[in-house]
Amino acid sequence: MSEIKRFDIYRLKGKLGELRDWMKIRNIPPGLLFFLMGIISTAWFLIRVIPKPSRAAYPCMKVAAPFMSGFVVYLLSLGGAVVAFRKAGQNLYRSRYFAAFLFVVAAAAALAVSLTRGSLELSAASVQATGPDDGPNQPMGVAQGANPGRVVWVWNPDATNENCVSNFDRQDWFFKPENTNSKVVSEMVRNSLKALTGKKNIPDSWDVLFKTHNLRKYGKATTYKKGQKIFIKINQGTSRLGLTREEKENGFYYPTTLKPGEERRKEIFGATETGPYVVLELLRQLVNEVGVDQKDIGVGDPMTDICGHNYEVWHAEFPDVVYTGKFSDKHGRTLIKPTEKDLLFYSDKTQSDKLYDVLENADYLINSACLKPHMSAGITLTAKNHFGSQARENAIHLHYALMVPIGSKPLNVGYRKYRVLVDLMGSKYLGQNTVLYLVEGLFGGGSSETRAPVKYFMPPFSNDWCSSIFVSQDQVALESVCFDILRTEWNGKNKHDPANNASEDRPNLNGVDDYLHQAADRANWPEKIIYDPDNSGKPLPSLGTHEHWNNPRDRQYSRNLGKKAGIELVTIPDSLVGNKANKKRN
Repeated sequence: MSEIKRFDIYRLKGKLGELRDWMKIRNIPPGLLFFLMGIISTAWFLIRVIPKPSRAAYPCMKVAAPFMSGFVVYLLSLGGAVVAFRKAGQNLYRSRYFAAFLFVVAAAAALAVSLTRGSLELSAASVQATGPDDGPNQPMGVAQGANPGRVVWVWNPDATNENCVSNFDRQDWFFKPENTNSKVVSEMVRNSLKALTGKKNIPDSWDVLFKTHNLRKYGKATTYKKGQKIFIKINQGTSRLGLTREEKENGFYYPTTLKPGEERRKEIFGATETGPYVVLELLRQLVNEVGVDQKDIGVGDPMTDICGHNYEVWHAEFPDVVYTGKFSDKHGRTLIKPTEKDLLFYSDKTQSDKLYDVLENADYLINSACLKPHMSAGITLTAKNHFGSQARENAIHLHYALMVPIGSKPLNVGYRKYRVLVDLMGSKYLGQNTVLYLVEGLFGGGSSETRAPVKYFMPPFSNDWCSSIFVSQDQVALESVCFDILRTEWNGKNKHDPANNASEDRPNLNGVDDYLHQAADRANWPEKIIYDPDNSGKPLPSLGTHEHWNNPRDRQYSRNLGKKAGIELVTIPDSLVGNKANKKRN
């Protein structure tokens, strides 16, 4: 992809980057932001470099310099236009028409330079590619899991109510019991784990999951031991955004009525997030079949609180499980707190973060995300789910490393760029402490991650709810499969429910899977970036295998085609993959 290299404000690091983020959070207009950052970058460069010219080679100065020079060119061109117009007026007054004409032309040219789209935009691309750079069946990385690279996709249209509309006026939310067949969902989760491990029952399946995880992490294939802590990381981010203080104090339930003037609040309810029944089945398996004590299991989204509609289902059956709360210990929640020290160190060396105590103390994580596009990242799955695991008030400080750092323009597309998602996947407290990766796709997300689910068009969904569950021990492989589904569905041509279709092509931004390339193989890392989120001095190994299926109809990956590398997609029913798939499971 060819790009015009201009003033890329999102590459600013350190104090300048912090100042940029501060202004962005306060909704300072882009034009004013341009002027302020131009002035500050110029002053910063001069103050730092004039006393010691060698500082011009510092990375922060290399980023600030083009922004400064572009700003200076803008000022010179604007100033030149003013001078030229003044000269034109003087010559016109003296009846020197030809000279006046020349000055008008010069002024117009200077004004065009100062106002050109490329000069005022903070970053722009003249030609933008779409979709991934790598073609079908080009596996990279080292496959993980007891059955390396295996991803299981279970689809059953009976899991969801096709008549569900999920909106405020009808109060017909997707998470309501009448819209999900909990018995079917339980069977889907059970079948997915047995297919993933190759075992015939749930206790043996979890035994494989624990042993495989511990072999990789500790070098010993030990199973779960009594007293070890398990934390189920769910996706519940909007509970902190859309609810009023009164609604939070009443147990984090959605309102059934709105006050006058609150009509716009309708849009923010019913976001595609964790529902009750997949997690309920996980709790049943862990407590009733694996023998984990309820008090040794935690459930939550650390940055926020669990919605009331989820809590009431889980707590009714498992009252002694630890249900976490960020803001309150009322309504049966257990208040969590940030770690004492920073535990997550971003590999571009610009910042670090605390996590939460429940993550630091967990022996195992289960990462339960949702299937949906994302307006800034392109897609949001298990890796992006950990934006809610760092302990700041929000995750806006991490957006500079996504496709769309600010606003709606994709200013950070392409490959071999620093991607914060790789650090989250590689953290010993997060991605590398995860015994099971799960993507809940019962109700697939619309174009905005903070809005309601929509029905999908691609087969087998065929204008119905997705009714799917995806699991794997290989996080890279799992996200690769879900990415192929999302980029096929959100292709810029389909027209989804207007309730949530503001952008039909976000998953097809060029470079959405850049983080998967980098998580799979360090050969794809950006220059001068060494991923080491634990600050251990040891670069990350391959975190899994990445590739794309051969086509959206057959959905075959390399291992489905008889190769000994790459992804194996196992589906229930097996008709979801071409005729060489699912030939024989271990």
